[in-house]
Amino acid sequence: MTQKHFGYKSKNHFFTFLLCWTAYASTYVCRLNFSAAMPELQANAVFSETRIAAVSSVFFICYGIGQFVSGLIGDRADTRRLVFAGLFISAFCNIGIFCVHTYVPLLLFWAANGIAQSMVWTPILKIASLNFDASTRQKFGIDMSTTVPVGTLLSYAVSLLTLLFLPWQYVFLTCGLFELSVSFLWLICTRGLFIPQEHRTSAGVQKADAAKVLGGTFKAAVSGGVLLMLIPIVIQGTLKDSVTQWVPAFFAGNFGSDTSFSLLLTMLLPIVNVTGAYFAKAIHKKLHSEIGTSMVFFGISILFLLILKLFGTKSMVLALISMAGVTNCMFAVNVMLITMVPLQFSKLGNVSTIGGLLNAVAYIGCGALNLLAGKLLEAQNGWDNLFWLWIAIAVIAVAVSAVCMPMWKRFCKKNAE
Repeated sequence: MTQKHFGYKSKNHFFTFLLCWTAYASTYVCRLNFSAAMPELQANAVFSETRIAAVSSVFFICYGIGQFVSGLIGDRADTRRLVFAGLFISAFCNIGIFCVHTYVPLLLFWAANGIAQSMVWTPILKIASLNFDASTRQKFGIDMSTTVPVGTLLSYAVSLLTLLFLPWQYVFLTCGLFELSVSFLWLICTRGLFIPQEHRTSAGVQKADAAKVLGGTFKAAVSGGVLLMLIPIVIQGTLKDSVTQWVPAFFAGNFGSDTSFSLLLTMLLPIVNVTGAYFAKAIHKKLHSEIGTSMVFFGISILFLLILKLFGTKSMVLALISMAGVTNCMFAVNVMLITMVPLQFSKLGNVSTIGGLLNAVAYIGCGALNLLAGKLLEAQNGWDNLFWLWIAIAVIAVAVSAVCMPMWKRFCKKNAE
């Protein structure tokens, strides 16, 4: 009987997971620290809401574009070095913001941070594709999903501790130094640990020229309904990241909470969200469909958003419960659409490309809608308008998911390992 190591088949498999988990969790520390510092920027009139939204959106857009490019590269390049480069450059960008405090340099560093962080996720998916069998990949995907809430919690915790004693600029320094240490940990500990791309082609697929690979990927994406699936993927990205980003500002603006208390409230969300992946796993076992599972959670999120719209500005408790419910649902959807869907392409050898495409669309769409959020919040009844926007797009996600379900079911049956 094979010895299990925390559910993995060998020590190498477990350490591969652990290092991938640590690397990706660290990116959230240097991504959500801007959201943590946002109330300080607003309270001290450093930047307007529109400028703050622009900085956030440029990250999402650059991250999204970078995801697509790194997805294409990740199916062909040295995944280990690609992850290290992403972590190292992201850390450098955060430290750069500490050194330069004016708007334009901050915007440029945050854009570069988005590009750097886009180099991490798709290579990690490729590592899973090359090193694990189908059942282990599913466990890897569910376990990796906990990086989002834990990374979010860690980012807010580091930021909160920093803001208790130092000005907002130091948030970027402390988070940057943390990610820098993780980048060197990755470089040292992954040497010789797992199978890199150049030593093996995925699932026996031989290397082909780029045009054929892209053509096959596009054909598979069309037949499986993946292109249509991009609509709910944009929506889950918007609801997951936009809600999380604006939570500190919402509590500070509507209930007069100071920055520290707003961050403490926000830190409750990722604690709740840890359960999202396992709720998704339970529903997925019943439905055997990533799209069907996503549709269920989009439907539940609509109920939470309605509560938020009706009572959120009147009750801090209901607002917190509603936002936690929405982000928990979107976290479950994220596991299904961003992690599990790309891993279904392992047999075709284009996991990284599909993962990059899906993440790219999610973040570019989120960036565009986040700009709209900034405009809505500067108008009269800004929060009400934003809540109605979130409700409308969640309804659209349910409708499109229903259309995608039969196409995805046929694709999975055809490409089962």
